[in-house]
Amino acid sequence: MTDVFISYSRKDIAFARLLHEALVENQLETWIDWQDIPPSADWLAEVYEAIEGADAFVFIISETSLASEICGLEIAHAAKHNKRLIPIVIKDVEAEQVPKELSVLNWIFFDEAGEKFAEAMDDLVTAITVDQDWVKGHTRFQNRALDWEKKERDRGALLRGADLSEAEAWLSGSAEKDPGPTALQTEFILKSREDATRRQR
Repeated sequence: MTDVFISYSRKDIAFARLLHEALVENQLETWIDWQDIPPSADWLAEVYEAIEGADAFVFIISETSLASEICGLEIAHAAKHNKRLIPIVIKDVEAEQVPKELSVLNWIFFDEAGEKFAEAMDDLVTAITVDQDWVKGHTRFQNRALDWEKKERDRGALLRGADLSEAEAWLSGSAEKDPGPTALQTEFILKSREDATRRQR
């Protein structure tokens, strides 16, 4: 699992490298795809897995990233899994070009160097790390739930013992949290409790 997944257009690679280096300097583990290779099923599956394993999803907004089919797929996958979405703007764009998942959020505006970059970087680090225990729990339990789903909802993949207690405490505190729990997480935790109760009889 990583702290942040960075989604960007290849035409913005210079800024993406700058951003990646700054995040690493702030002790944040990042996942970013530097390979300029054609999409394939295996490659896209790897990207999706990286999104699922990241606590936050940073999207670099520019005209080229908004026009990118791959970037669109990445946004949709992050939204599907209720990832913490953080849009950052490096070039002015028309508001109507921005996907709904990002348009409703607060944007962080960057320039490529100087004082404004440092200020925006501080805002980005705060956005990534706020309520970090909650978000790390979100990633952990979503990945456990996805594993359960991949195993065709096998009882052996359900939560038990301390893991189940921790998951229930996490879920019970979710009312005003962002990102909220996914439907799959909720079902997974409830099914885990049902199974634990059944085994105690």
